[in-house]
Amino acid sequence: MSIKGGVMKVEGECHCGRIRYSAEVDPEKVSICHCRDCQSLTGTAYRVSVPAQAEDFTLLSGTPKVY
Repeated sequence: MSIKGGVMKVEGECHCGRIRYSAEVDPEKVSICHCRDCQSLTGTAYRVSVPAQAEDFTLLSGTPKVY
């Protein structure tokens, strides 16, 4: 993760590592929620959301599944 000129570059992957991605995001739009729905969705105390514009998102490997 790096911040340059108000844009933050993030990289990540799924738990098994088959799907990898990178994106440039606005750090001001990152949010954390601790409502019961988000706790149930993540199995943790809170959920972090990092929105990215489609043109700023790159899928590096893998193919996501739609359920």
